[in-house]
Amino acid sequence: MNKYDSRYLMLQEEILKQIITKKKKVTQVASEFHVSRQTIHKWLLRYKRFGIDGLISQKRKDYSGPAHNKTPEVIEQLIINLARSYHFEGAISLSDRLERENNITIHPTTIYRVLKRENIRYGRYHIGTKKRWKKQLYAHQVPGQELQMDTKYPFGYKQGKVIYTIIDDATRWVFAWSYDKANKDNTVDFLAKVLNRAPFDIKKIRADQGKEFIANDVKMLLERNNIMYRSNTPYCPEENGKIERFHGTLNQKAIKWNFYPSDSLEEMQYKLNLFLHYYNYNKRHRGLGMEGLTPMEKLNQLKSVNLSLQCHFID
Repeated sequence: MNKYDSRYLMLQEEILKQIITKKKKVTQVASEFHVSRQTIHKWLLRYKRFGIDGLISQKRKDYSGPAHNKTPEVIEQLIINLARSYHFEGAISLSDRLERENNITIHPTTIYRVLKRENIRYGRYHIGTKKRWKKQLYAHQVPGQELQMDTKYPFGYKQGKVIYTIIDDATRWVFAWSYDKANKDNTVDFLAKVLNRAPFDIKKIRADQGKEFIANDVKMLLERNNIMYRSNTPYCPEENGKIERFHGTLNQKAIKWNFYPSDSLEEMQYKLNLFLHYYNYNKRHRGLGMEGLTPMEKLNQLKSVNLSLQCHFID
């Protein structure tokens, strides 16, 4: 401590004593020292507790070094590489992929911060989405209680290729098949395939007002299998929200990267089968009621729950 510091401490002590003895006010002393009233109160607290030693400035701790919990650079680079390879996957999906492919568990918030800090995503000039209105969400608890069906034209309406899709509301189990066009015959063929492959009994199917869905042959097939049919309200695609969301995932993660207009129907179906396997067995879902489970995991969970309830009622 130099000579100037000791004189300053003595002056501080004298002024603080005058405040304690009520010879001066805090606002007056703060004005004289050109500091805030909060600083004077902090000096008073230190002086009353430690005496003049409490007025000695303490050296601040150096926080300039790396944080103790900083993610290793190797893992950060792995996160960046995955984000660049899978452009349309968010932080949660990237976290799932890291755990599945690299056996590394990283919280989605950490992935978000890494990508934002490195200006890979979530920056000022990156495209973001905003929720415009709050929708009424729902999810059934019994597999097969309601399935949503629709068609998707991967290359436009004039390319001679259409994908029939169907998804279970409760488990998000999905099935799809490729055709050259959408008509009642292909709808009947698709529903026959669904009935053979669905891992549960189907009670109701929901679809839009397309001619291929409301044909008499389609209704007769459903009636023979004791399946209810329900048409959506015209111009209300949100009533088929789960299948519409699947179309977005199919487009972003498969069609844009590996499907071509020149593919034959057999080639397109082969690629579609690979994606369906990933979607049903590997992709974790965070939608309402899914709790991060894959469709097959959710199916097994609901089957065990429903079975236990049945046993309870039988007893």
